[in-house]
Amino acid sequence: MSTTQPGWHKEDIKAAIRKRGITMNALALARKLPPSTIRNALIRPVFSGEIAIAEFLGVPAHELWPDRWTPDGRRIRPRYAHKYREQCSDSQRKAVMYLLTPNSNELSAGLVTEVN
Repeated sequence: MSTTQPGWHKEDIKAAIRKRGITMNALALARKLPPSTIRNALIRPVFSGEIAIAEFLGVPAHELWPDRWTPDGRRIRPRYAHKYREQCSDSQRKAVMYLLTPNSNELSAGLVTEVN
C-alpha cells in the first residue's frame, strides 16, 4: 500500500491562483509563457508551467504534484513510460511498416516488433 499523499486537485490550484488576485492567463503572460502552458500543467506534466505555478503559489512542486516531482525538487522520469507499458496491447506494439527493399525501389511490408 502506498503512503504518498495525493497532490492538489486542479480546481484547488486554479482557486489558489484566483484567490491571489490573478488569472491563469495573466500568470502565464507575467512569466512570458503561452497561456496554454499554465492550463496544460494542471492536467499533464509541463515543466515550465508547473514551475511557474509552484513559484507563484509559494508551494513546492512536489506538494502540488507528488507523482511528478520528488521532495528534493527533481523531476520524476520517465513521465509516461509506465502508462504505455501497461496500456499498450501486443497488436499496438506490432505496427506494420513499409520498408524499402535493399536491392530495388519496391516497397515491401515488414513487421516492427517494438515501438520506442
